[in-house]
Amino acid sequence: MEMKGLYTALVTPMNENGDIDYDSLQALIEHQLRSGVSGFYVGGSTGEAFMLSMTERKKLLEAAVGAVAKRAKVIAHTGCISTRDSVDLAVHAEQTGADAVSAVVPFYYKAGIQELQQHYETIMSAVAVPMLIYHFPGATGVSLTVDFYESMSRHPQCLGVKFTSMNLFEMQQIRDKCGERFLILSGHDEVYAASVLMGSEGAIGSTFNMMPSLYRDMFSLAATGQWSKLPALQAQANEVIAHMLQFDVIPYEKAILHLQGVLKTSVVRSPLKRFTPEETARIAEFYRSSSLLQSNSAQVST
Repeated sequence: MEMKGLYTALVTPMNENGDIDYDSLQALIEHQLRSGVSGFYVGGSTGEAFMLSMTERKKLLEAAVGAVAKRAKVIAHTGCISTRDSVDLAVHAEQTGADAVSAVVPFYYKAGIQELQQHYETIMSAVAVPMLIYHFPGATGVSLTVDFYESMSRHPQCLGVKFTSMNLFEMQQIRDKCGERFLILSGHDEVYAASVLMGSEGAIGSTFNMMPSLYRDMFSLAATGQWSKLPALQAQANEVIAHMLQFDVIPYEKAILHLQGVLKTSVVRSPLKRFTPEETARIAEFYRSSSLLQSNSAQVST
C-alpha cells in the first residue's frame, strides 16, 4: 500500500463541556482536505488520546473515517499501555475502515525489547492492515533502537515508523538498515525539511492543523527535487512553532484553529492548560500579525 505523504495529526475538537465536538471535527477534516493533505492520523498525541476513554477513541475514529469518506488515507493510532487494549482498538480500527494502524510504544511500565517486539507482533497478528510503529522517546521515555527497527522491518505487515525525534542521525541509520520498503514519516515538524534529506518520505504533523498548505508546498518541492527552496518554507513554519513553544502545544493549536474559524472552541481536556485572557490575547495578536496563519484560515483555505 502506498502511504507516502503528509498526514495531519488531528486535534480532537471539544465543546465547552469537554465532550468531543463532532461537527467541528467534520469542519476540520474538510478544511484539511481542501488544503491538500494526503490523510489523517487520528487519536494520537495531538488528539489527546490518553485523556479519552476507549469508547471515545472508537467513536472519534468512526466519525473521522466517516467524514473522510475514502477521499484520503486514515491512520488510526491504537496505542495503549496494555497489549490487550491496543489489540482491541486495532481490531476496531480495521473494522471501521482505517487504512493502517499505529501504536506508540507502551510506557510507564518498562518492558524489555523482546516484550516490546512481541507487543507489536501481537497487534499485527490480530489485523490485516499494516502497522506503523510510533517512535516518540521524548514523551514515552522509551527509545527503540536501530536494531529493533531492522528486526521489525522484516515483518511483512510492518509498514514503517512515525519518527518523532530530533535525532536525524538515527533516522538515517534506520533508513540505511531497513531499506526502501520501510516507510519513515517524520514527526517533528520543525525539522521536516531536514528529515527529507535523511530518509523520510513524508510526515505526520501536529502543526499541519494550523498551516497545512505550507507543508503541502514543502512536500511538493521535495517530491520534485527542489531542495534549495525548502529551507525558506521551513523557516516560515518555524517562526510559528517558536511562538507556539512559548505556550503549550495542543492548547495553542486549538486556539489558532478557533481564530481561523475552523473550531468552535479551543477547549482541551484537563489537566492540559487553559490559557488566561492575557495569554489568549498574546496568541491572537501573533495570529493577526501572521500572514501564514491567516492564509490558512477557513475562509481562505486552498
